[in-house]
Amino acid sequence: MDTTTGSIAHAIQVEESAELPLPALAIPETPSNAPTGRVTRLVALVRNRLSYALGDQVVYSFGNMVVAALLSRHAGPRTFGMYILTQRTLDILIQLCNTLSWAPFTFNLPSTAAHRMARYRGSVLLQQVIASMLCLPLMALAARWASTPGRGVYYGTFHPLIVTGGIILFREFNRRMYFADMRMREAFWTEVATVALQIAGVEFCFRTGHLDVPHTLWALANGAGIVGLWWLARELRSVSLSLRDLVRDTALNFRLGRWLLGSNFVFVASNQANPWILSAVFGGSSVGAYAVCESIVNIPRVALVSLQNVFAPVLARAYAEGGKPMLRQRVSRIDRMLTLGSVVAAIGITAFGPFAARVIFGKSIPAEARTILFFLGLNFVAFAATMAQGYALSAIDRAGSTLLANLVGLVAQAAAAFLLVSRFGVPGAAAALCLGSVVVLFVRQVFYNREISPALGAAS
Repeated sequence: MDTTTGSIAHAIQVEESAELPLPALAIPETPSNAPTGRVTRLVALVRNRLSYALGDQVVYSFGNMVVAALLSRHAGPRTFGMYILTQRTLDILIQLCNTLSWAPFTFNLPSTAAHRMARYRGSVLLQQVIASMLCLPLMALAARWASTPGRGVYYGTFHPLIVTGGIILFREFNRRMYFADMRMREAFWTEVATVALQIAGVEFCFRTGHLDVPHTLWALANGAGIVGLWWLARELRSVSLSLRDLVRDTALNFRLGRWLLGSNFVFVASNQANPWILSAVFGGSSVGAYAVCESIVNIPRVALVSLQNVFAPVLARAYAEGGKPMLRQRVSRIDRMLTLGSVVAAIGITAFGPFAARVIFGKSIPAEARTILFFLGLNFVAFAATMAQGYALSAIDRAGSTLLANLVGLVAQAAAAFLLVSRFGVPGAAAALCLGSVVVLFVRQVFYNREISPALGAAS
């Protein structure tokens, strides 16, 4: 279980495929004089997909929250800490699979020839089976490294993941394949089933006195495994397995995935830098103050993550069907929606965030909470405003530009943190993060315009 509506209405059309049991999804070219009835139907379709995508993310987050709450309340701080470390370990594994396999598949699928669809799906399935199997020796080696008495916490983290990690990872792969095919309804209901089975299993562990990390992970793996096997039984007929295609498609995915991997880890580094900087300068209490405000911003982030699951395949299909002119049209519509929504969210974060933090965390909120939330809200706007351009650059095989923009933003953030944190404390760290995101927004927009504008000039 663990580890972007109507403005993009023209972006999706579901067609039945004679060759594959899975629906062959395409993005039609929709001229400005398209019939009103057709536009209305597409609006309803996209809204329906976005509703399921949002629901999927809510269920996903809810399941994580329930399991974490049970362990936090009833298993003790040490056990809870080890469980959190297992989830962070799974996060790393999921990010590796996503950047090197799942996301490249999402961007490459729409431009794949029809006769190769089944073979490409089979290659990605084999990649995931291999990745899940590699979890066993990888976690076994990590557990062996942590087997000394002084590393007991890490042993309790890695050892329970030796078998369960690969199972949970395979279930997350199923979920991402639904996203790639724009099958949001199926993604939602399979996630509901997974979370229900997992919560039931963890609750059973609690009732029987076995609420510890190994039993909890087995409960999560059992729920993930049952739904994963159901997915495999249904989808196996739509794939064709070939070792030759596996080698070819792995190289194809890596050509894009290497840039996505670097970009993703630079982004993670920029978002995770502030707690380490604050702890080095002011100690642990400042980290807690920052985390309280960051958790408030994470509330609207759930909706943004669910939109990401839709926008990536939408933009990939736009480029495959209509080239750069259609891609820019879709990006402009998404930009308007995301910018408006994120501005509203940022206003709410600044106005009501301190109250929400006080309700959730009691009186232990920083005195400068509103200032911190103001900068974190602006950072949220900057991230949302450039998200579509990042996906568009990946769709046209220019993900290296996204990596470069993130690197420039990280350098700007580090320089701002050096100047601001020691003088302004936690608000200075939030302002530095915001400045870095604004730099990313500017640089990425420059790269995006450079790639798209010449094509539009040639098309006209």
